[in-house]
Amino acid sequence: MPVAKFHVHEGVFKDSELAAIGTAVQAALEEVLSIPPEDYFRITHILPKGQFVHTPAFVGCTYSDRLVLLELTFISGRPKEKRLALLTALNRHVVEKVGLRPDDLVVLVYEMPGENFSFGDGLAQRAHISA
Repeated sequence: MPVAKFHVHEGVFKDSELAAIGTAVQAALEEVLSIPPEDYFRITHILPKGQFVHTPAFVGCTYSDRLVLLELTFISGRPKEKRLALLTALNRHVVEKVGLRPDDLVVLVYEMPGENFSFGDGLAQRAHISA
């Protein structure tokens, strides 16, 4: 049940490109974490220039106005190697599908125990999954 949040600059991406980012992220999640294709939650934040402010460069990467800040939240418990492989796959899929520069995808991964998720009905359906 990954939740993917994309933060982008207003006026930079076409709707079709935003959709392609979403499908690219899903493809990476399916490939690396074996997430089922029907398991997706995506939120796109299109922000005016003054509300998405970032450094032009950091740790050897340079960023353009096409920067995508991707936040992924999912249930904890996957090994470090899987999370590192996910970062690689995310970048590869998004770059291929959207033509994004590899530097222009910043990814933040948040992991939480299963008891912190409810899929409705006030239940923690994945409470048995914990780190």
